[in-house]
Amino acid sequence: MPRPTTDRTRSLADRHAPLVRPGLRPGVAGVVAVAAVVTAVLAWRYAGDTRAGRTDRELAGLVAMHHGLPREVGQVFAALGGPAPAVVFLLLLAPLAWALRGGRGLALVLVGPPTAMATTSLVLKPLVERTRGDELAFPSGHTTSVASFAVACAVLVLGLAAVPRVLRLLAVAGLAAVVVAVGASLVGRGHHYPTDTVGAAGVALAVVLAAALAVDAWADVVADPGPDPRAFDPRERPTDVLPRACAPDAQPRARASSRASSSEAAAGSEPGSG
Repeated sequence: MPRPTTDRTRSLADRHAPLVRPGLRPGVAGVVAVAAVVTAVLAWRYAGDTRAGRTDRELAGLVAMHHGLPREVGQVFAALGGPAPAVVFLLLLAPLAWALRGGRGLALVLVGPPTAMATTSLVLKPLVERTRGDELAFPSGHTTSVASFAVACAVLVLGLAAVPRVLRLLAVAGLAAVVVAVGASLVGRGHHYPTDTVGAAGVALAVVLAAALAVDAWADVVADPGPDPRAFDPRERPTDVLPRACAPDAQPRARASSRASSSEAAAGSEPGSG
């Protein structure tokens, strides 16, 4: 009988726990920095480019999907990053995030993926101006969409202490596999260069993880506003709230009392004169 109560207590603790544990935040910040640097380097390297580089050509040859079943499967995965699926993912994930991780989870879903997609479509694509055919290619918008939701889901799942660790890791591995499948499908179907999808994954990691850290920082400030000024009595001296043994004059007083007691004891032990 006690077990359901314990599981319920752990679930409630998960709902109010930070998205990223304090001890892991420096490492997550490092991942954000690395992802941002990788994306920036690729953007600089392929800015204004209209052709595939050597690395792009070699990787694209490994995932060609132009005929038969691979073509159909690739088309399905490539379509997952479109605008309509993104709206569906957002509408489904937002209430689930609220149920599992409370306000922090909801804020992550509403801020992280939309910001990542806007960064790709409205900032980086016009800035980098890499094209494939007549379309801006870097970073891949479809890959950014799927990867940003996958990163948000991974953050939500990894914080569920009530779920066994093995299951959480398997869920994260499954999310990563979906992102790889979408990126490979976009390359195999000829919609993007491989480096476009790598840059998109970097955008998703950098933006969504930074959003998680920002949500935690804001929530921590709101949850701990500091001491209540109404609890402070201006008439109270600082020494009044200290224990008596810690008062500034407690030790001199104790030493003086000890010396007086010793003197009285010595006087009482002397033989009387008479």
